[in-house]
Amino acid sequence: CHGLPIELNVTKKLGKKREETSDSEVRKLCRQEALGWVEKQKEQFVRLGILADWENPYLTLQPEYEAEEVRVLAQVLDNGVLYRGEKPVYWCPALQTALAAAEVEYHDHKSPSVYVKFPVTKGLEKLGSPKKPVSFVIWTTTPWTLPANYGICVHENFAYNLYDTGTEYLIVAEDLKEAVEQDTGLSLNPTQSFKGGEFENMKADHPFMGRDSLIMIGDHVTLEAGTGCVHTAPGHGLEDYQVGLKYGLPVHSPVDVAGRFTDDVPMYKGIKIWEGNKLIVEDLQKSGHLLAHKEITHSYPHNPRSKTPLIFRSTPQWFVRMDDEKYPVRQMALNAAERDIKYFPGWGIQRLTSMIANSPDWCLSRQRIWGVPIPVFYCNSCGEALADSEVMRRIADTMEKSGEGIDAYHNRETSEFLQGKTCAKCGGSEFTKGQDILDVWFDSGVCHSAVQRKRDKLAFPADIYLEGSDQHRGWFQTSLMSAIASVGKPPYKALVTHGFVTDASGYKMSKSQGNVIDPAQVINKSGAEILRLWVAYEDYGQDVNIGDEIFQRVTETYRRFRNTMRFMLGNLDDFDPKKDRIAFKDMPELDQWALVRLNELIGKVRSAYDNYDFYKVYHALNNFFTVELSATYLDVLKDRLYTWKTGGRHRRAAQTVIYELTEKTLIIMAPIVSFLAEEGYEFLPGREHDSIFLCEFPQVNPEWTMEG
Repeated sequence: CHGLPIELNVTKKLGKKREETSDSEVRKLCRQEALGWVEKQKEQFVRLGILADWENPYLTLQPEYEAEEVRVLAQVLDNGVLYRGEKPVYWCPALQTALAAAEVEYHDHKSPSVYVKFPVTKGLEKLGSPKKPVSFVIWTTTPWTLPANYGICVHENFAYNLYDTGTEYLIVAEDLKEAVEQDTGLSLNPTQSFKGGEFENMKADHPFMGRDSLIMIGDHVTLEAGTGCVHTAPGHGLEDYQVGLKYGLPVHSPVDVAGRFTDDVPMYKGIKIWEGNKLIVEDLQKSGHLLAHKEITHSYPHNPRSKTPLIFRSTPQWFVRMDDEKYPVRQMALNAAERDIKYFPGWGIQRLTSMIANSPDWCLSRQRIWGVPIPVFYCNSCGEALADSEVMRRIADTMEKSGEGIDAYHNRETSEFLQGKTCAKCGGSEFTKGQDILDVWFDSGVCHSAVQRKRDKLAFPADIYLEGSDQHRGWFQTSLMSAIASVGKPPYKALVTHGFVTDASGYKMSKSQGNVIDPAQVINKSGAEILRLWVAYEDYGQDVNIGDEIFQRVTETYRRFRNTMRFMLGNLDDFDPKKDRIAFKDMPELDQWALVRLNELIGKVRSAYDNYDFYKVYHALNNFFTVELSATYLDVLKDRLYTWKTGGRHRRAAQTVIYELTEKTLIIMAPIVSFLAEEGYEFLPGREHDSIFLCEFPQVNPEWTMEG
């Protein structure tokens, strides 16, 4: 219910009025917007036949949910893994907020590809004091980050050479020589070979910032592209930050929230970084530091909401520490993922553990309005953050008991929450409320505490979490991380992962391609049952195709189910299962055969349901109705049903079998074609329940066997 889509919709509707609308009013409008979408989605879910507590759904904007979210955060703080730090995070200049790695999408993007010289100023003696100028050559697709460069990374064990161009020497990794020659048009003649480790602590002159760049060792340097000499800006890259921290470099990010250069870069002040790319390249050309420049198209991080490119920007943010010595969230999560969780399909474990193993510290804070606040306070005297779990829980209690939710935090005085707390750093007693909100993935992720632990009919851990394959980096991961970081246990016992829907030819659906199939149109044309049956028809563990031919096939199956049910129910009109039932041992052999085959079907579908293999249920049912029933048993049975004595043993035996077939197959298909199953059950004589969904699922009957 929280998050950017709602806030952006409201902002768009407000238009120019947004500037004169208070944040409090925006939150109110966001709540109304979210609730409107809740009603629309509820209508669709009900139409699809989804069972849920529709009178009491859980919503992340409910005060009790928001309060529990703050309590979970307090527990994360108590566990020692919530911290504030300044490090590079994904930043969206368009929406002026940070993003977590799990939110990022990659799309093709055009960028300048440049080779730049950094002339050596210190350490030439390590190279034998050559007579010509010497430069390290870096390659980058983000020239706008060069103002924040404080170093160059080389790999300790890679071979580098001092290449002679005729007028100067250039240092490039030997394995990348040919690629550099091809891109720059230079002829690189090798003179001396060095291991990267020999360059450590040398210095080079920054092309235009008037300072030195330190030569450092970095394990992240590869030979896949570039020069083997990696431009390092600690304020604009996570690996850069980590290496810079080791060597004591400044974490400098001279870019503001809107992606414009600050006055720390006076020559480009106020210019947007994307425009700055062009200017920096031009200036490098003029100064003689540019060796080559071209445009390339490559995969680049984007904000899925704004569809705009992201940058790495160093800002103060709140994080969950993944690798704390006392409370190692990452290792605890990996242990749980490998030992305590089942996966359907089985490849889910590789997806999830890979995401966990490679995730940076989780950036929790967002610079937006519509969301649950991170309830911390900043000292007016020294700026120190006061993050106190006791205060957080007090705020949570107020949010819940007042019924105001997040508004309780924003509308009440700071003193009501702090109750005399002082700054640990300077002793100050005046504070300002923090305005950052929590990552919406934390919002959705804490349902394990806000819902599962709070509702009597639910459990922690849940039996399953179900989502698409993209959620191993989203909800699956953040639910696990928030649970591990707060209570040390996984929130689910199993993950069921589905693929995505493509068109009939297997192509991704796109409005521009005109191949999008709207589920609502399918429902309006064919009914919800056809859509439900199609979902069961496909092996959801992979991407699935959808098209008219597929729907026609599924529709035929549905008609077969329905017509067969009508036939069987029509022949039970004079049958009372309590009075007229015939024992299995007293039945003719054909009737016994039918129940044995029904028994086999029950065994198959129970196993399939237990493993969430719904397509196996579909195909088992379809085969049973087509072969065993329509083509064999029911076809042979017609004479006995229509011409034999009404109350005779043989006719009653046939009706007993039909009754068992009808009842059991209706229950078996109820999770899939729910409306048909419920409708059919209403006409079943002697039914014991008001709804088929109150029936026990059939089990294999040990008496239904035929020897020989």
